[in-house]
Amino acid sequence: MNQKLLAIAIIAAVGSSGAAWGATGLSFGDTVQLNSNGGANKTKLVRLTSGRLVTVYGDYLDPNDNTVYDVKAQAERPARDIFARYCDAECDDIASWSTPVNISGTASQSSIDTDWNGDGTRTAFAGDSDKPNVFNSGSRIAVTWVDKYCEGPDGTPETTLQRTVSYLTLEDREIPFSCTHVVTGISESEGITWNERVQLSSGERDAKQDVNRGVGTGQWAITWQEDPRGLQRGEAGGPGDGASGAKVSHGTDIWYSYAVAGWADQGAGYGLWAAPVRVTDNYDSQTASGNFDVIKDSGGAVVADDQIESGRAGASRANLALQFGSLDAAPQAIVAYEETKGSEGVYEGKYVRYQTFDWNTPGEQAGCIISNPALNGRRVRFVPQKTPGAESGLRLAIFWKEGEFTQGGPSDIMLRKGVVNEGGNGFSTAEMVPAVDHAACETSDYLTAIGLNNEPALNMSSRTLEAQATSDADIPTSTLSDDTYQKVEENAIAHRAQLRGDDLYVGYTYTPVLAELLYTNTKNYNFYLRHYDAVAGTWSAPENLSNIEDTTINVREPRLVGAPGSTPACTAPTPNPEECQDKSKFYIAWGTQTNVSDWSLEEPEELDLYAARAEDKGAYVTPVVTFAGEAEGVEAFESQVRMTPAGNQLFAVWNENRDGGTHAMFRQSTTVEIPDDGTDDGIDDGDSTSSSSNGGGTIFGCSYNPGAPFDPTLFLLTALAIGGLTVRRFKLRA
Repeated sequence: MNQKLLAIAIIAAVGSSGAAWGATGLSFGDTVQLNSNGGANKTKLVRLTSGRLVTVYGDYLDPNDNTVYDVKAQAERPARDIFARYCDAECDDIASWSTPVNISGTASQSSIDTDWNGDGTRTAFAGDSDKPNVFNSGSRIAVTWVDKYCEGPDGTPETTLQRTVSYLTLEDREIPFSCTHVVTGISESEGITWNERVQLSSGERDAKQDVNRGVGTGQWAITWQEDPRGLQRGEAGGPGDGASGAKVSHGTDIWYSYAVAGWADQGAGYGLWAAPVRVTDNYDSQTASGNFDVIKDSGGAVVADDQIESGRAGASRANLALQFGSLDAAPQAIVAYEETKGSEGVYEGKYVRYQTFDWNTPGEQAGCIISNPALNGRRVRFVPQKTPGAESGLRLAIFWKEGEFTQGGPSDIMLRKGVVNEGGNGFSTAEMVPAVDHAACETSDYLTAIGLNNEPALNMSSRTLEAQATSDADIPTSTLSDDTYQKVEENAIAHRAQLRGDDLYVGYTYTPVLAELLYTNTKNYNFYLRHYDAVAGTWSAPENLSNIEDTTINVREPRLVGAPGSTPACTAPTPNPEECQDKSKFYIAWGTQTNVSDWSLEEPEELDLYAARAEDKGAYVTPVVTFAGEAEGVEAFESQVRMTPAGNQLFAVWNENRDGGTHAMFRQSTTVEIPDDGTDDGIDDGDSTSSSSNGGGTIFGCSYNPGAPFDPTLFLLTALAIGGLTVRRFKLRA
């Protein structure tokens, strides 16, 4: 990034000068509230090729009824449904949005009675929709989620096969397993036609972490995981709150269903979806053993251990893509996930596995281990593209967290590229760079796995504060070749990427000393970005885009969104330039949160949301502006952003806590020229001022004050924290 222009952007953002420059900035319009009942959950947004915006979000069906117990929140609350609405133009006016449509419709129903409040009485547990996941291609839209409402084989709740788990540590509350559901929609000029909800899993195992992807001709796929012992709460050792599906039981598999081209009906009780199958091989007919929470059937009888599936390992948190390998071939499903090592207790941690297959020929297999099998790999993500980079053949980037620790210990962000070989398509394990042991990597045998000869992946985050720009030829002497223990105290999380032609951008949040962040708040997370120019074969140095110097504030939930492909309006009889893709532009966004010590009784507080636009492949970044959360008593979080193909308009949704509820919010921006004559810059960020991510606040949980000496206990706490992580490390490697 051009350092002079970056400095100008920062100066403008903090409002330290009345001058303005001949550059561009973001101007946000009015804020719109999308939901009605104060229970918004995981608001999502897509933009169709017609320009129509579609949002989906969870919300209470009735804020005063249909009470359920939320395991993640460890609290009772009203049941949620999934709602959808759309807007074609002037979306900063709520009148331009369609009436919300309840596309799940399960919160008013129940498929099972359970002792969900732990008082010994079994009563109806309302259907409750978890977070929605939405994907679109062309005029087609699919929304998936997991739900506490599970019908039986005949399509009624009376014959449900749904099981339950009683959490001993949650007052023995009995919670139903979840099922995977999908609703499809077709966007037409007069509106969106939503089809009937389809249930894809039975509830005999607990479903979580659904993903759906598709292509314009209508081939579509869905993945999710199913745990035979119910959702595992975890220990919240990482940055989350646990109960996310990261911790799983042995025998947990990734499941898969697909739709054929044109969304034709495949029958067999699943509508246009094929009967679901496992695509991992963890279930091996073993019966469950060891200590675990009580599992009951739909009638309340305890399920015997020899009726509960098990295996040596468990797969979780899969990611999915659908891409044509070549123009004359069937679309390929690309699946990556994390999986426990199946070492019979010899070694903790997980592998990252990867597999591909034609979208309509799934089957059980052991995915290729692409992480370092001796370390703990998790949170895998990838970005493919429709056509390879014109000059480099770059087709795929796959990246994950990896380190020597478990349960939230320090890690780095590791990456491999998929580059088209002669006769290949860039998606096979034989085309990964750095290379993996592709001839042997598809193994479920632990002793074989630890002997794999994978080349070390590229280390994106190691020594971020001192890492320099480098070329492919100089990687062996750069931080990109660091082991994850090169600087073991640092940590990188929240990794993001985008791939546009021959350019790859990788972002992550980073702190130089995790123990100080967790226990003393003298370090914090900032968002960094690296650019890979595949034609030149060069990596930029990490650039700090958030620049938060106040260590009482962390960056969280960053977003990195590139321009989508051109729409038909780009080449219409009257072309619309805004619908023509500009690969040189992308948007960045992030949220902020108070940095609260693990020693404090305080809970972290969500703060503000920020956005900026990168131009000329990141050579210039517009002034950072606040678009949500700046009002008193408002917490803003979980933003989702989309942009037009030319990149001059940004659309954002997020969740907002205020007035005793959580609300789904929308706002959009246009790009404006910043005058260079010293006049008002015209940028409206909601408070008539530009903003930075820095802010005031107090250090929680220790006696440090800026400009004052440390309390001696601060160093002791840091030493104890590092010592604890070291013990955990040796436990992992034992």
